[in-house]
Amino acid sequence: MTTKARPEPSASKKRRERERREMRARLLDAARGIAAEEGWNAVTIRRIAGKLEYTAPVLYQHFSSKEELLVELMMVGFAELAEQLRLAAEGPPEGRLAAMAEAYWAFAFASPELYKAMNGMDGVPFGTAETPQEAKNAFRVFRIALQGIAEARGAELADPPGAVDTLWAYLHGCVSLAMAGRIADGPERARTLMLNALEPMFAAQLRD
Repeated sequence: MTTKARPEPSASKKRRERERREMRARLLDAARGIAAEEGWNAVTIRRIAGKLEYTAPVLYQHFSSKEELLVELMMVGFAELAEQLRLAAEGPPEGRLAAMAEAYWAFAFASPELYKAMNGMDGVPFGTAETPQEAKNAFRVFRIALQGIAEARGAELADPPGAVDTLWAYLHGCVSLAMAGRIADGPERARTLMLNALEPMFAAQLRD
């Protein structure tokens, strides 16, 4: 029994879908702009509508609530972070760990408002009871890279999921404390301290 091939979407349908994606991207960018200037508590659908000179009902066609918008932003952020970590992990094994930490740091401070939304900071709820697939992908990239570094050193991770959680928490702790101004002498010293303690932290996750 043969099945009929699905008809190709019409040109008008493709255009509408492209316009829908473009509008959602504009809404997300506007939300990030408001958050960067005033914090996430200032972000509302009406504020976004005003910034883009649209009426709120038009925006509600794309996001039913601020929470839905935040979940989408979270997914965008974790996808971007996963790509940055993947690129960093392509370098030589001996410098890969520091490169990944640098990539994590650079991502966070290039888009601090997005980083805060991704991690429930600045009064932003996590948005979903389950870890988004994009976040799982970022953790997976991180785990594979850590396992590769361990293998290059003739060792293995004693507890791969535990190593991911430990090192991810370490990087997040350094970043979030630096963002909050809780490290003396500012972010650059915080970054140096993070890198200096990275190797011992990783070594503690290995077994021969």
